[in-house]
Amino acid sequence: MTCIPLGGILAGMKQQQHRLNRLTGQLERLKADIASGRDCTDVIPQFLAVKGALDKSFVAYVESMLEECATGKDEAKTRRLIAMLLTK
Repeated sequence: MTCIPLGGILAGMKQQQHRLNRLTGQLERLKADIASGRDCTDVIPQFLAVKGALDKSFVAYVESMLEECATGKDEAKTRRLIAMLLTK
């Protein structure tokens, strides 16, 4: 059985938190732009940037969880995770 070093897990969690914090800032700017009536040619690229950042964060999180499941012993959790990914 391969183990993920604790330092690697913590670094990944820290990086994920950083991504989510950046995403929160992007969402706040997007909300402010919409509330102020900013032109759609400025707002639409912001939507696309937020969507891209969320997608990237999601992929990184899923990769991390799949790696954790692959090294763990909780087969039921692994099956649930795979089922969620296949149905969405």
